[in-house]
Amino acid sequence: MVDKKVKNPRKKQPSITEKPSLAVDMWRFYLMWGVVLLCFVVLVGRAFYVQVVNKDFLQNKANAKILRTEKLKAMRGVISDRHGVPLAISTPIMKVVIDPQNYFEEKAKFEKITAELLKTPNSYKLKHQLPKTNFNLDELASAVGMDAADLKKKMHDHPRSRYLVLQKEIPPQQADVITKRNFQGVYTEKNYKRYYPQPQPNAQIIGLTNSEGKGIEGLEMQMNEQLSGVDGEQTIVRDKDGNRIKVPEIIKEVEAGQNLTLSIDSRLQYILYRELTAAGVANTARSATAIAVDVKTGEILALGSWPSYNPNDKDGLKNKDAMRNRGAIDMFEPGSTMKPLTIAMALESGKYTPNSLINTSPGSMRIGNHTIRDTHNYGALTLTGVIVKSSNVGSAKIALSLPYSTLPTFYKRIGFGQRSAVKFPGESAGLVLPPSKWNISEVATMAYGYGINATVLQMAQSYAMLANHGVKMPLSLYKLEEQPKGEQMISAKTADEVLLMMEKVTMPGGTARQANIPGYRVGGKTGTAHKLRADRKGYSTTEYRALFAGVAPVSDPRLAIIVVVENPRGQYYGGLVAAPVFAKIMQESLRLLDVPLDKPLDTPKIK
Repeated sequence: MVDKKVKNPRKKQPSITEKPSLAVDMWRFYLMWGVVLLCFVVLVGRAFYVQVVNKDFLQNKANAKILRTEKLKAMRGVISDRHGVPLAISTPIMKVVIDPQNYFEEKAKFEKITAELLKTPNSYKLKHQLPKTNFNLDELASAVGMDAADLKKKMHDHPRSRYLVLQKEIPPQQADVITKRNFQGVYTEKNYKRYYPQPQPNAQIIGLTNSEGKGIEGLEMQMNEQLSGVDGEQTIVRDKDGNRIKVPEIIKEVEAGQNLTLSIDSRLQYILYRELTAAGVANTARSATAIAVDVKTGEILALGSWPSYNPNDKDGLKNKDAMRNRGAIDMFEPGSTMKPLTIAMALESGKYTPNSLINTSPGSMRIGNHTIRDTHNYGALTLTGVIVKSSNVGSAKIALSLPYSTLPTFYKRIGFGQRSAVKFPGESAGLVLPPSKWNISEVATMAYGYGINATVLQMAQSYAMLANHGVKMPLSLYKLEEQPKGEQMISAKTADEVLLMMEKVTMPGGTARQANIPGYRVGGKTGTAHKLRADRKGYSTTEYRALFAGVAPVSDPRLAIIVVVENPRGQYYGGLVAAPVFAKIMQESLRLLDVPLDKPLDTPKIK
């Protein structure tokens, strides 16, 4: 019998990973709380960063949703004449605006609450939540003068917009009527509109502003920074529903623009423009320009041109030619109106006296290829006679009898060839030929107003100098508070002698009898200048410039007035076209300024 081997059971080996259950549970416990603690630390760190380190972030985010900064437009300064009459003012206007997003959100809320009220009509809570504003777009369209269909289309085309303009430039009273009807999302914005009470007479001086209120022409442009002032700012607060809180917070105060007081007398300005208009129309002229200057101060009392424009009518600003201030911008050959200045130069040289004789026979003289002519053979003329008869030959001979540099240097010294003290935008400096061109031909023609380009401002300044005993006052477009300091250009004796010569021009035998004014002694000089041809090849025989420059009263001059009429048709002589305009402007101006008479009034003879 064979014994069977009995196998002993193998002893079970303990697992190498097996740990007591309590230890595993504790490890899991610590891990869980470690994670929780870590998350807590992260959250606390994040909160610390957001609320302490970067504390403005959330505030700015919140403010972005409820706050909006708006500009408060500064009121533009007033431009007035020397007597305080406003020539340019800013009037408050309102803009009506709607917030489409707010409108639709509140309307949806209104419709939802209304539907719920149909189910529970006695619910006080729902009634209290119901918006009290007006959602009727038909009524809104009627109030702002829009077509209801157009308004609805614009609203539905921009449902997320926060700014939709309904009406521009309406009076504050009309805006108040609209806002009182409590339309949902509708509010108003205040702005200013520039208005010119006396448009055409003053337009070319004052200029105008664009739709943004910025000056783009004339003094409005030149003085834009001073007139504009400084805009302010306000904060608009919205509630959680996006509704505007009606009381905004001012964060920057508005600084109104400076006011300007011009030297212009609006009464004289009106007279000047009226007479220029009448002369321009009567003579079928291209344009007519004039200036009136107080000879004692240099203040410009009136300056204007015809045709002009209306700066209040933005749709009528197509005629750019009418917008130019011709008195400052245009330069021209002044013709015979320069002869008194040539005579003043001759007297100042010491070589001539008022009674010095100049032989003008045979009424013409040849210089190179150019012939200088008088209208008649005047024979021997005194310096007074040269002015009275307006002798080109006499003027040329006087200028050529002195060193060639004498005349152009004198012209430049008294203000020609340089901008005036006015410094008007676009003002021309005129033209006096450079020394290299000072030859016999050029100097001879300059003596009677050709070969030199001047502006109305320069002519007014030179004649005011003659009237002010040889003292040149800087021209000013602003009212002066004290007497300015002038500069003695020529001796008082010379200036007074030339003034007496100019007076004889308006007497019998002179070329400007139509410049006479009852009760006042008048001195002046006519000018009839041929205009350059368009091709610059000589002078036209059909186009002229009629001029008159004069002062009054001769005994104690107060005003210097220059009149220029471009391309008159029919009559074209300065004594027939420009002199009568001068007389009308001067007469009424002296009356308004209460200047005493200095000669007896003409009385009818009793038979």
